[in-house]
Amino acid sequence: MTNEQLLIKYSEIERKIHPIVEFLEENKTKYKDLYKGIITLQSPIVFQPEIFFLGVNPGDGAYNELNQKNAETIETPLRMIGKDERFKKGINWFEKGNAYGQKVNGKWEGYEWYQKNKPINNSFPKRMIDLLYEIGKHKCVGYSNDTELFWYNTLGKSIMYSNLYPIATTNITDLYKILNSIAKVNQLNLLWENQENPNNWDVRKFFIKLTDELIDLVKPKIIVCLGKSAFDDFLFKKHDNNKKVYKSKKNNISVIGFSRQGNWSGLLSEVADKIVKANYDK
Repeated sequence: MTNEQLLIKYSEIERKIHPIVEFLEENKTKYKDLYKGIITLQSPIVFQPEIFFLGVNPGDGAYNELNQKNAETIETPLRMIGKDERFKKGINWFEKGNAYGQKVNGKWEGYEWYQKNKPINNSFPKRMIDLLYEIGKHKCVGYSNDTELFWYNTLGKSIMYSNLYPIATTNITDLYKILNSIAKVNQLNLLWENQENPNNWDVRKFFIKLTDELIDLVKPKIIVCLGKSAFDDFLFKKHDNNKKVYKSKKNNISVIGFSRQGNWSGLLSEVADKIVKANYDK
């Protein structure tokens, strides 16, 4: 299936959230300190990706970028099909200056993703690239730290990244405040199947169903949940809080999850091992 065909089919899924987007955009003042826009995908769409990364919701980075010059402005990014051309490009962890960069004599200098000795600009893409390094060690015969392009041109270009909930917020507490609020909005009740007393879990189930539709469309080889909340919600089940790395299945696809509390860099080798054993060694 071509990229264009995937985008057309995905637009049918995305269209189902339009009433929510319209409501939030019309009520930006009410949700000013909570709502930071809508980002439906955070990577290019890929058919049969090697790994489908799944988070909880987008952060406020795009919102802060839009509003940094004027504190009075309330601009909210809408990175959706037909609303923002950058949607088709998506976030690129490998983009120069994303993971590594710094200001030198007042001027920004970005570094390549493989220049691991340079100052870290953003710890999240840095850690995700480190995870791909670990997976590359298992998956790519002849791999070494000096031959990153060996796995970058295969594994590195066959990943997807999305979130269960496309509503961007500063933190998960703010997300739940929004979900609690819109659950009670009469004009949106049809989306929650006309529940008599809907709550935020009814809203979450609506979004999780759309994620399931996306996964059914792109057919990933494995799903990796970024954080315990994403893992629990996606599987409709609370898991052991004492564990740091989790494993399950949904619709016959292996699902790996891991805790992102604190500095989770130390988990990357274990996560990579579980990913490889769950899928690549079959």
